[in-house]
Amino acid sequence: MPDTLPSTKAQHRIVVNAVGTAKPAMCAAVAKGLGLTTSVVVSRLYRAPAVLIEGIDESLAEQMTTLLCNIGYDAEVQNVNEPPPAKSTLYDVAVYIDDPMAFLPTVKCISKFVGMPEENASEMVLTPPGIVLGSVSEATILSFKDQLCEGCSIISSITEEAEYEIFLGHTAEIVRRRILSDIKDSDIPLVGETGLVASGVDHNTAQALWRRHQASGAMRVVNRDFLRFDLVCMGIEEGVQSGTPEQIALLKSLVGIPEDMIEEVLNSLPITLLEAVPNNAVEENVLALTEVGLTMRADLISFQVLGLQVESTSDAAATSNILKGYGLLQEDTSLPIPPFTVEGRLPELRAKIIKSSLEEAGAVVTFVEENE
Repeated sequence: MPDTLPSTKAQHRIVVNAVGTAKPAMCAAVAKGLGLTTSVVVSRLYRAPAVLIEGIDESLAEQMTTLLCNIGYDAEVQNVNEPPPAKSTLYDVAVYIDDPMAFLPTVKCISKFVGMPEENASEMVLTPPGIVLGSVSEATILSFKDQLCEGCSIISSITEEAEYEIFLGHTAEIVRRRILSDIKDSDIPLVGETGLVASGVDHNTAQALWRRHQASGAMRVVNRDFLRFDLVCMGIEEGVQSGTPEQIALLKSLVGIPEDMIEEVLNSLPITLLEAVPNNAVEENVLALTEVGLTMRADLISFQVLGLQVESTSDAAATSNILKGYGLLQEDTSLPIPPFTVEGRLPELRAKIIKSSLEEAGAVVTFVEENE
């Protein structure tokens, strides 16, 4: 039940309909004014529409609601005899950077919206699958979307209705066997013994397995909705001509390839046609491409790791500073003479953003692919 404040006229409640443009830093002040903990206030605000507090004097309710509206919330006073807002469906939200140039503006937006340092917001975006909000309402998602810049995309998924994929990384054999045994004992069929080991697991079962094995560091439990894939054209179906009018039309409209380049693309197979496609769009895109005679493959990239090869650079100092800024070159180390491979392997999105930064500084950079 919502908290109450004692009053002889405690017949009112404050309802927050949406977080609007309010800054998260104000939550502490709101909590203090209502006599609640900050964590409780944050939880209720981001699950709006929701009752913030119930059973308070009308005068205080009006004062606090005016304050909430003045700092950006959409809030109202209700009589306790009115029906409260229905319980909101809760979502998890992941962000993906489609345009590397949008990375810093997106991080700033998330930092401001969530109320955390930009360094933390950056790490959330760059850690696959990029979940930045958890257990929030649709109203909160709409407020978040309104503040995001172009060049990024978000996916929201109903937390408790989602299906989860379980991945198992490198670990000691005894740990691997224990985890696999527990999965089988949970009546989940194994689809492999490393990498993707279980698919389509319900929320409660996935969370129970995660709680039991998270300390091992070997298990990843990922909401299927947040997975992303590259769609690779492997070839042309037997008996189908290359460069048919249907293929040209689709490659122009769906993939965005200029017509004068389509012949070159079809002569360069296999080739990636669409990058970072969300899981819920994979099937329809693959179907559309196969219907015009292209043979397709979907490659999971959410946990792909890449290396970076610096082929050349027109500004060695800038290249060195960027690599040092991302922790990829020791402070007291000189930049190697190109071409050279940057030490270490990076998650797919992080690698793309660093590559873009280096290219902006005048370097020519290529990927060195390696999958976990």
